Amino acid sequence: MQRIAALRGIMAQDGLDAMLITKDENQRYFEGFTGSECYYLVTAKESFLIADDRYTEMAGKDCRFAKIVPHRDPYPPYNEVITETCRTAGVRKLGFEADAIRFLQYDSIRTTAASAGVELVPTTNLCENIRAVKDEEEVKLISGACAIADKALEALLSQMKPGVSERDLVRELEYTMCRLGAEAPSFDTMVLFGARSSQPHAVPSHDIKLREGDLILIDYGALYKGYMSDTTRTFVCGKADAKQKENYARVLRSQLAGEAVVKAGTPSYLVNKASRDILAGEGCFNYGVGHGVGLEIHEQPFIRRNTQEPLISGMIVTVEPGIYLPGWGGIRIEDTVCVREDGAQILTHFPKDELMSV
Repeated sequence: MQRIAALRGIMAQDGLDAMLITKDENQRYFEGFTGSECYYLVTAKESFLIADDRYTEMAGKDCRFAKIVPHRDPYPPYNEVITETCRTAGVRKLGFEADAIRFLQYDSIRTTAASAGVELVPTTNLCENIRAVKDEEEVKLISGACAIADKALEALLSQMKPGVSERDLVRELEYTMCRLGAEAPSFDTMVLFGARSSQPHAVPSHDIKLREGDLILIDYGALYKGYMSDTTRTFVCGKADAKQKENYARVLRSQLAGEAVVKAGTPSYLVNKASRDILAGEGCFNYGVGHGVGLEIHEQPFIRRNTQEPLISGMIVTVEPGIYLPGWGGIRIEDTVCVREDGAQILTHFPKDELMSV
């Protein structure tokens, strides 16, 4: 109930009589609903989950507080049900998630609602800003996802041999995470060899085989009870050369410098600055050094050059600087960390102190 109370508080501040939530992750956060394609309507006093018959039974079991309202044949369509619910509740200003609704949905609801004197008001990140600060149960679940990921990567080390393909390691890592208790990978696992590791988001290939001397960049995570982890580690096949060792050490110093300033009250851009100041120069990362992790793999807060908002205790973020040199390769090191009053609580524990040879 505390989560919905926080939502209602912001609704009141923004002059909204109700909020229509269409994003699956936000419905799960406030109600525990694990389905999709439904409409969650929160007024000052009540909440409603508007669902068709594919989801009404599930909603009845999942939802903590919401009244389940059916739509679609033999019931009226969703736009009419939403409008009637708003009319009955005396809603005049209805907030909606501007970045989480299809235009045809929006237009249908807007047109019908207007006939009942209901105005649709766009919002951005209203729910996500509430979700950004995790409670201790959420921290525990994300820690569980991180622990599964750590164990799975440890098990993968024996498979990193010359001749294995990038896709071979992807399949093995994802299978192992699921065997250890994950529901799924938290995003598309990335395993890149050699020069391909200079591409921060390349697609793993069946045709690229591991060779002696190759860098191995692995970016992956586990989904556990709805919550996600995010880790990147870089290895070398066989003996590392001087340039690989030097660049790895630079990235590690950058990553540790970023983590060292993660603390409640710190303006988030300072985390980005601390990492970038260490790693400035050829191949230095240009993306923001971190992002929030939770029900989504990329969520509030985002740690970039221009983000002034202070970190808050309970936020969970990544710190992931890298070097990317086309034709040579890339090195990235990433942890999932929890913001605390006295600093960063590191949730991903796979070793990173030196460039590990496999």
